[in-house]
Amino acid sequence: MTKEIIDKIRGMARRVTVKDIKDDGETQTASIEVADGVWRTDVEVLQQYGISSSAPEDGALGIALALGGDEGDIVLLPIANPSSRMGGLGKGDVGFYTKGGDRVVGRASGGIEIVAASSISLKVGDVSFMVTPDGVAIVGGTFTHDGKNIGKDHGHVSAPPGVSGPPV
Repeated sequence: MTKEIIDKIRGMARRVTVKDIKDDGETQTASIEVADGVWRTDVEVLQQYGISSSAPEDGALGIALALGGDEGDIVLLPIANPSSRMGGLGKGDVGFYTKGGDRVVGRASGGIEIVAASSISLKVGDVSFMVTPDGVAIVGGTFTHDGKNIGKDHGHVSAPPGVSGPPV
């Protein structure tokens, strides 16, 4: 084999430093350092269907593939950032996390753990449910328990003065 062929094979897959991640188009792109001081820009970042992320750039790393050995056709596998990684998962656990400390963990033993740094928000149609350190807020829709309206416009069964009966 010639040195040119060996270099081409060696250059097909490499660990790269990642900067300038852009997530504003149909595909995410980034700039990568393929060799000391040699950068490629607007390299497509492949992401698996249904899961998207935009890694923090401080310490972002990736594996770049030069398809068919063509340095003009480089793609980047999903980006890692070891300095921001969530650890401490048990065997079989699955986690999603952010740099800010938010996380959702599906436990192999069953159950889902959700931890949020500042709030959890759910929205379905015109109904929103928000949990913050100040409490819980529900806006829109009705609020029922066992089929009974316990929202803002429910009534109560008559009871002795000062005691409220159950919702009607």
